[in-house]
Amino acid sequence: MTSGHFHHIDISSIIVNREGRQRRDLVAIDELADSIKRLGLIHPLVITRDHQLVAGERRLTALRALGWTQVPAQYTDEIEPDRLRAIELEENIKRKDITWQDQVRAVQEYHGLRAGQSPGWTQNDTADAIGLSRSQTQAMLYVGEELAKGNRMIAEAPKFSTAEGIVRRAREREDAQVLNNLRESIGVHQDDEDRPPESILNVDFTKWLDTHIAPRFNFIHCDFPYGVGADAFNQGGAAAHGGYIDTKETWEALMDALAVATNKICTPSCHLMFWFAMRKGDTRLYEPTARALERMGWDINPQPLIWMKTDGAGIIPDPERGPRQIYETCFLGSRGDRKIVRASSNAYGAPTVRDRHMSEKPEPMLRYFFGMLVDENTVMLDPTCGSGSALRAAESLGAKYVLGLEIDREFSERAKEALSRARTLKAAERLTAAE
Repeated sequence: MTSGHFHHIDISSIIVNREGRQRRDLVAIDELADSIKRLGLIHPLVITRDHQLVAGERRLTALRALGWTQVPAQYTDEIEPDRLRAIELEENIKRKDITWQDQVRAVQEYHGLRAGQSPGWTQNDTADAIGLSRSQTQAMLYVGEELAKGNRMIAEAPKFSTAEGIVRRAREREDAQVLNNLRESIGVHQDDEDRPPESILNVDFTKWLDTHIAPRFNFIHCDFPYGVGADAFNQGGAAAHGGYIDTKETWEALMDALAVATNKICTPSCHLMFWFAMRKGDTRLYEPTARALERMGWDINPQPLIWMKTDGAGIIPDPERGPRQIYETCFLGSRGDRKIVRASSNAYGAPTVRDRHMSEKPEPMLRYFFGMLVDENTVMLDPTCGSGSALRAAESLGAKYVLGLEIDREFSERAKEALSRARTLKAAERLTAAE
């Protein structure tokens, strides 16, 4: 009997070849059974014409525990080839009797298939689908790239951990070349140490990506406009503090550019700080923003960073109902399972600053959070740098190189002047310390 393209099969007729199955332990059966009881069976089993189980052993076990006598199933010869191949790969990836090389190739092929079937499919989606950790999946995909290139050292490694170590160390060495590549790309060489490379460019991030051959960065700091009408703040006085055009279209264009940048100019192991508005009734809520960043390939920490404004400054989203919002929130993201430099709490108090820009972030607060991420190996990009306070904060912590982009010429000039003064002061402090 069929229902659409599903068949209702006598559960007792389904044959499970336990010796050939990938799973040795069937975990969380009770939880799965409870979910099926409440929500129904969302995905049917996959079986051959002679009722050999191909996919769905946990579901079958849960259904038997619930006392089902018939189950919906699909025959393998009724499934589209690409989908059937993805199912076969998903089932085979964790088999005990295949080599680590074949397992890695299976993960890579599975990821490629699913990405081709579903626009926006990410490495995190692959990890969740096949039941491996995100860091393990990332490592397997990196190793898989080297296998596909014919890297003999990787292919002949006795264990996956050995191959992963070779690839990781190679990528770390690649990271170490980022600054040299950057200096060469802008015409600064080792004999030009007294002339630092340009750190603030008066350009549009969305257009710069299309034309600039950039090195890769291992820390991205984003403070995009959020469509709150910043040009109207303080009853028309925003311009004196650096107001700016702030629209939904601007936001969407910057988000599209960040998606491109994530793959084009970020190192495989990279950190992200992304300031966002925690407000009701718009598209910049916690969940939609986090999901958008995850689709780009960022692993978002569930705990946001919080700047508490100790001077009580802030906006009232609903003046008739309050309250005043005196904090700002920031996502902490990573790709490639990048580790932090040191741990800090996720909240910091500091007063607001509006010396050069309407939405300027105070340096003490940025230095506090950057302390988790920035060290002498950091190469940072701020695609909408505004006042440049993030660049100054990163340099004060010893960042190897910082680059800020700012579309407004006046803002970029103010930021350059402030960064130059900070560098002069730091140089003077070094001379004093040497004496």
